[in-house]
Amino acid sequence: MKLSESIRKALNDQVVKEFYSAYLYRSMSADMKAAGYKGYAHWLMKQYAEEIEHGEKIVAYIEDRDGTVDFGQIDAVSAHFDCPLKVAEAALGHEQYVSESIRTIFKAAREEGDIETELFLQWFITEQVEEEASATEVKQGFEAAGDCKGLRHMFDAQLAQR
Repeated sequence: MKLSESIRKALNDQVVKEFYSAYLYRSMSADMKAAGYKGYAHWLMKQYAEEIEHGEKIVAYIEDRDGTVDFGQIDAVSAHFDCPLKVAEAALGHEQYVSESIRTIFKAAREEGDIETELFLQWFITEQVEEEASATEVKQGFEAAGDCKGLRHMFDAQLAQR
């Protein structure tokens, strides 16, 4: 069954968002490495790899539904960070944005009666619950460490275990 044009376009837009997410996490990882938070840099690189995987899943789905994938422009990452808490806050906000985007596509698929896309997106909805929970935990960890450099680096070492 072929995708409707509106769902195909929305999924193509989501591909760009997923690859931008990877780009963002890669940039954040470089910033944290430069700031001396190698554990958090490692954690962010894992996020980078997951976002690439998410984008590729959507690409494969579009292709499986006889759709054309339009690889749109990925915006540049304009912010740099030297504070891990600021990274964690930005990462959580970004995950919330991605979650809303996926929910919007899910609702559109439901309105169109595209059961296949609804089922496909359920995995992403579950994944976003996990992504937001993980980003929240990281944010809370750096908040708890506060201004104590030793605690921040202990938490950073914990993030390296991912």
